[in-house]
Amino acid sequence: MAITLREITEDNFYQCIDLEVTNEQKNFVAPNVYSIAESKIYPEATIKAIYKDEEIVGFMMFGRNNEKDDTSPWLIRFMIDQRYQGKGYGKAAMNKVLDLMTSKYPNETLCLSTDPDNINAIAFYETFGFENTGLIQHDELVFKKG
Repeated sequence: MAITLREITEDNFYQCIDLEVTNEQKNFVAPNVYSIAESKIYPEATIKAIYKDEEIVGFMMFGRNNEKDDTSPWLIRFMIDQRYQGKGYGKAAMNKVLDLMTSKYPNETLCLSTDPDNINAIAFYETFGFENTGLIQHDELVFKKG
């Protein structure tokens, strides 16, 4: 399985914004079009389309926190389209994302947050070494790795 992270361009923009999670997950992740718009306001943000071979299957966004007391690198968005979930693409993509983040932010603690009710995401992130800090930020549980 060849999972790659690719730039979002005019050639794949509409495919990227058409990706969707399941109805049960929609409260847990912002639509990709919102995240792409956010990345234009926060130039530190890195956005990528997730591909399995030549098929777009997901989206990710990371960057430094823009709050005064925390400039840690954060995984801001990570999603796999509902049609491609449960096939191992998320795990393979997360490995690529973490490699990219650690190459951009060597020797730094990586952070992410998720809704406390998103038990599947919590279990998923914990398999990659993220630990629940017990902190709540913007109504989400904060996790750190490294």
